[in-house]
Amino acid sequence: MGKGLGTCARQLLKEVATVRSMDVVLPVQETESQETREVRLRVVARPDRLVAELLVRLGLDLPSVPKAVQNVEEKNGE
Repeated sequence: MGKGLGTCARQLLKEVATVRSMDVVLPVQETESQETREVRLRVVARPDRLVAELLVRLGLDLPSVPKAVQNVEEKNGE
């Protein structure tokens, strides 16, 4: 039997925190108006096997395709 994640809440949070996501910003030019706008897509990396099993046990689903997002605040320190 493999090593499990245990029942410690701190360890559980540490493992779930390894799931990474980021917003991809794509500039899109409108064909008629020639104006440029941004399309924001949120993508989530696939977690390792143990974390994926944990998420399944918790009943949490990660998106499998990029999701369009709106009203995003930039947090890159500019």
